[in-house]
Amino acid sequence: MSSSFSPPSLVRRLTRENKTMGPRLAQLEFQNLSKELESTNLFELQIDFPEVQTPPAITLPTITSFPSAQRLTPLSVTLGRTAWATDPEALPIVGIWVPDRDHAELRTALLALLRKHYIEPFARYVFLCEAMRPIPFLGRYEFTYEYVGQQDPIQVAQRMRLRYGMIQLRDLLSGAAIWKGISNPLPSTG
Repeated sequence: MSSSFSPPSLVRRLTRENKTMGPRLAQLEFQNLSKELESTNLFELQIDFPEVQTPPAITLPTITSFPSAQRLTPLSVTLGRTAWATDPEALPIVGIWVPDRDHAELRTALLALLRKHYIEPFARYVFLCEAMRPIPFLGRYEFTYEYVGQQDPIQVAQRMRLRYGMIQLRDLLSGAAIWKGISNPLPSTG
């Protein structure tokens, strides 16, 4: 007869292994990420679609105007594989606006941000990408991201507040706050 109950010794052992191996795995992933960011052709997405007309710009629906959207449970936001925290769910969710800029600028800014994130994780990030080029890179390291195209960052931030529980949006290149929202997007039940 099988049981779903785990003996306390097994739970203690798994907890101990997680505390020792978690930071080591994050270190190895950060080293891989750093090496990848050194590549000058990292964001050179080479896809050839001959004779295909460019589709119109994407326009996501605005869910902020629907009263029922206020009651939605925010989606999970990952910490990414390059950082480790004992309680990642306790970290706030911060949006990072990734503009469509020069590849060298993006690589430098991503390395600076993700180095800080690796050393001392202080937030879980939602990368809001104006172009598709950084998405494969972000996906490889299990970061949460959205392709938002040419949409207004403020409107996107309002939607992401509901979708992910995002409390602010910062520009990747300057670090400046673009938008700050409320810290808890869900209505109070008390």
